[in-house]
Amino acid sequence: MSKLVNAFLGTVGKKSSQVVEVPEVGKVGVFTSMTLQLRAEYFAERKDNDKIANALLLQKTVFDPETEELILKKLSLDDINNLPTYVTDPLVKVALQAIGVTPEMISQKATKETESQELKNSENDQN
Repeated sequence: MSKLVNAFLGTVGKKSSQVVEVPEVGKVGVFTSMTLQLRAEYFAERKDNDKIANALLLQKTVFDPETEELILKKLSLDDINNLPTYVTDPLVKVALQAIGVTPEMISQKATKETESQELKNSENDQN
């Protein structure tokens, strides 16, 4: 095999992560990458259900930094959805990287939605 193929194969099983300090919880690990297979499984499980998207993402990426155990696997998606946003937002912000979502993408979407709403309001004012 070529050096390049071996380099790709050398990445199998490697994970990237970040430790986040969460208020009232402490240090929590968040995986910032997944295999393509895990990412496909996430999107298949999520489908078009926005209500579970963030909870499912946290369930698949949040881990105990000492053991690397996925700690939110023990909770239901409803339980995760009931956690306060001051706990979940810092985790989601980091976990989005695992599914390929960048801060720039979020900013662009927010800008488009704002522009769309402004256009809609402008059209309503003209009527």
